Amino acid sequence: MRPRSALAARRLVLFAVFAATGCAGGSQAPTSFSAADADRIASVRPTTPDWGWPSRPVSPGSCTPNETPAKDPNDPLAATLNRQFKDAGLICDAGSKWQDDQKLGSLAAMQFKTPTGAHKGLAAFRVFAHGWGKKSGEVIGDEKIDGLGDEATRLRVGGNGVQVTYLWRRGNLVLQVHVHCFAICPPDVDGRTRVWVDAVDEEARAGG
Repeated sequence: MRPRSALAARRLVLFAVFAATGCAGGSQAPTSFSAADADRIASVRPTTPDWGWPSRPVSPGSCTPNETPAKDPNDPLAATLNRQFKDAGLICDAGSKWQDDQKLGSLAAMQFKTPTGAHKGLAAFRVFAHGWGKKSGEVIGDEKIDGLGDEATRLRVGGNGVQVTYLWRRGNLVLQVHVHCFAICPPDVDGRTRVWVDAVDEEARAGG
């Protein structure tokens, strides 16, 4: 009985290892993204149920490295973010915006040299977004969320229309989706924004 018990124990250990590493090895999201990946991901247009958007962005931007600051250097919050992004190894920032007379939607895909740098950049961006939210309105929610990449958070701001910002990370890429409804808003701006967020994340998981 002892040899059979030992064999059973070994099988149990192997099963535990298999369960821990997962059986979805082929479906794991990429961890290294290029500038071309950032451009591809940043081109995902808004997808919000029963809430139409323009067919083309008003300001598409490609992830081309340059010396232009990511944010307005005359603003103290932005100046700090620019410095922290540089220290974290930001390579480039692909972005696009869609806007009509009722709302604005923006998407950013920021490429860093390493996942560790992206982790630092995301932390800095979250502080910036929270501070910007306090300046532009009233922060009514800033919390971590599940089911979306790594280190995902959602910022909700009121007092100046309805604003929702999602921030998360995939490997060396930091992703942001922001929606600001400043006119007549549907009852669930957050839920509609999340549909777009999931479409962006699906594009990120598709390749890299």
